[in-house]
Amino acid sequence: MFDLRYHVASLAAVFLALIIGVLVGAGLAARTDVEDKEREVLQRQIESLQGQTKDLSATNDLLRGNQKASDEYVNETYDVVMDGRLRGIRVALLFVGQADDDAQEAVEQTLSDASAPSLVEMEALELPVDPQEVRGALDPQFSGLTLEEVGQRLAGELTQGSDTPFWDALTPVLVQDHQGTSTVPADAVVVSYTGTASDAPTRQFLDGLYTGLRRAGVPVVGVERIDARRPSRIAVYKANGLSSVDSIDTNVGKVALAALLAGGPEGHYGLKRTAESGALPPVDPLPLAPLPGG
Repeated sequence: MFDLRYHVASLAAVFLALIIGVLVGAGLAARTDVEDKEREVLQRQIESLQGQTKDLSATNDLLRGNQKASDEYVNETYDVVMDGRLRGIRVALLFVGQADDDAQEAVEQTLSDASAPSLVEMEALELPVDPQEVRGALDPQFSGLTLEEVGQRLAGELTQGSDTPFWDALTPVLVQDHQGTSTVPADAVVVSYTGTASDAPTRQFLDGLYTGLRRAGVPVVGVERIDARRPSRIAVYKANGLSSVDSIDTNVGKVALAALLAGGPEGHYGLKRTAESGALPPVDPLPLAPLPGG
């Protein structure tokens, strides 16, 4: 019910076409060189188009009203739906490229609204990847690893916590921004792809990173803001087998993100055309808190 705006846009285009048809028909009907019978046919067509225009205008108004009611319903129920949904779930945020303050704020707001702890870790990777710097920073015993294997190791350490020799060694050459600690395991990971992979070494590294995230055994969700100025990266998440939310700076997007981080059905959700799974995954009711003394 949250994609009514696209129906409204489609109706607006049809509405405009009908108006043009009415105007063109009226112009033709007014010409003196048009036979009476032809004029009668044109007049009937004009009247038909005018009727369709009125019907579409009414439908357009109805859809706009439904959209407004849907938005109001989401906003009114947001707190109830979110409260406690991520309680105790530790989340890491990984920027594949430069950190995005607005995206991080939206993720942190989602965690706060859903009763989760603060982000256990935020990492923003430096792209493109320099293979020589990576190999030079690694312990000699790992010098034979491919860039793809290095990416897999980093993904594993991001979720497992404890000892993190790869993050420790590669932070100086691969990380441009860092918050929190990599020693705490993450129960879920949010990925925001803000960079570009224009060279083969970087693509190999990222292939390994995404493979490692998929194999981590925890929910991994790729995100973007609905008002992001950069081209949509949802296709990248799809290609790498990650769930996605395309509108994390809206209440609908925050609910979708929370539901996925809590283990909801994988898919691609949000408010854009990329949301092929719908606006929201199924949002299961939370168990009721026990009554005092019960």
